[in-house]
Amino acid sequence: MEQRATSYRSQGLVRALRLLRHLGGLDDGATLSDLSAALDIPKSTVLRLLVVLEEEDFVARTGEPPRYRVGDAVLELADSSVRSADAAELAAPVLRLLADRTGLTANLGVLAGTSVLHLRVEEPDRPLRFRSSSGSLDHTWCTGLGKMLLAGLTAEQRDQHLPEEPFPAFTPATLTTRAALDAELDRIGERGHSVDDEERDRGVACVAVAVPNDAGAHVAISVAGPSGEVDDEGRARALPLLREAAAELGANRRFLTALRAVRGAYLTGDHA
Repeated sequence: MEQRATSYRSQGLVRALRLLRHLGGLDDGATLSDLSAALDIPKSTVLRLLVVLEEEDFVARTGEPPRYRVGDAVLELADSSVRSADAAELAAPVLRLLADRTGLTANLGVLAGTSVLHLRVEEPDRPLRFRSSSGSLDHTWCTGLGKMLLAGLTAEQRDQHLPEEPFPAFTPATLTTRAALDAELDRIGERGHSVDDEERDRGVACVAVAVPNDAGAHVAISVAGPSGEVDDEGRARALPLLREAAAELGANRRFLTALRAVRGAYLTGDHA
């Protein structure tokens, strides 16, 4: 006689599911002692469960003493269509605050072929409007976001995201040769931020930084505005706020996991 499913229970599996459910309700994770006390399970048993779950990426460990949180594998079980929208939605509050604090348009972008895909654009509370909008595409070689993203790639990887030379020129400041662009990308890599000083549009300037993360995601954020406001002094004011916003996004595991579902996003070792 076939054994009824309801009568078959694996104690280890049940405990592992209870552990994951408990971690899923925590914002900052938990230590081994915390988990043992909350679940009323011996530390040695909890540790064995955590080792297996971590190997399968259902649990992630950080810090010292270690704290455990839900891993990417759990988040990746969510429906990909939902997660695609989530990447932009999760970034929205951070970008909105950045736009309000700088008075400039805040942008979140990833590479999509020879274009930058603007996942999210947030405008400041002022009559300031540019060509970019959420979901729009722009060029890589002449924008702050594009150059910041290219600077994080190898020369061979950059080939996939650039058109044939000479690159189209939109203003007298546009770089149109690979040699000039590569030299600029090297400088960007050294200083940690990129600048579009009227390279894409006359009268418009932009400064961008990469979103630091351990998920292998190439993603960047920027602020853009009138070139008179995004000059050397304006960039110096905006950069600390940009880096603060980038760090917040880079620490958000749900945001980083959601990026994997965005078509066209460049991921190290993988092209979504």
